[in-house]
Amino acid sequence: MISQKPKTYNEIIRMKKCYILTQHFSNITENTFNEIYNFLGESPNNTIIANQNSLSFVNGATEVVKSITLTPKDHSFDNIKITASGVSITPHYSPRSSSSWSGSSTNNNNNNNNNNNNNR
Repeated sequence: MISQKPKTYNEIIRMKKCYILTQHFSNITENTFNEIYNFLGESPNNTIIANQNSLSFVNGATEVVKSITLTPKDHSFDNIKITASGVSITPHYSPRSSSSWSGSSTNNNNNNNNNNNNNR
């Protein structure tokens, strides 16, 4: 997807990080891929942060210098962060259905307390 061939180990790793994004988003064009790749290569402090609907280019001063809209392939993640040190993917959290609690635990505790008091 990239228009240039990586020459160093770090460039190969950076390219692999960019390909991880293409696994999660359907509309990363060749130009966008190259832009992400080049941005990460400009400074070790540059970061790419993506959520379900956008990708942000964040510089070393933690300022968003550019943001683009993306279309996720699935909803298995909440965000993806690419830094010089690696890639972190936060899986999507979906709360389980709520369950109701009965007062039986309280009643048991009261019964146990009463039994303890009667045995003294």
